[in-house]
Amino acid sequence: MVVKKHILKTLTSLDDSFSSALRSPSPEQSVFFSKLAILEYCGWIEEVFDQIIRRSVKGQLKTQEFRQILETSVIGNTHGFQYKKHFRTMLTRAVGLRKAEIIEKYLKDSGHFDILVSELENIKKDRDSAAHTWIDGATRTYPAPSYTKSKFERIYPILKGIYSQIIKL
Repeated sequence: MVVKKHILKTLTSLDDSFSSALRSPSPEQSVFFSKLAILEYCGWIEEVFDQIIRRSVKGQLKTQEFRQILETSVIGNTHGFQYKKHFRTMLTRAVGLRKAEIIEKYLKDSGHFDILVSELENIKKDRDSAAHTWIDGATRTYPAPSYTKSKFERIYPILKGIYSQIIKL
């Protein structure tokens, strides 16, 4: 199941801390909370993708050897959260092209495909910037945690829908 409460609690806490930091004499603190919200959100997306892939073959892999292949070669070798490059690749390797096509058709028919791909591409830009810069002397700004939280609220039902479709396969 795609769990919402933990990441929502984290993003809410970071948003509260961000708001408090805006009133403090140290503006760098608000940047810390913005960056951390982005990184936490992206980590959550990666974990959800891993959960969906695990669920897609739950009970179907009978040997420890093939469960290990799933964990190391399919999930473990995937470092990212872009739909086409990462998630679709894991999905096709885990369930095959036909079932992956069914999931993607569901996304397209529901109007969620373009939203998901776009949201993931947009947050990746912020994530890459947050992960590859440091605060000292930087003038880069990041979306407030409230913005990241709104992105989460938009993508959550889509990921939950994918999970529900995986269960039906």
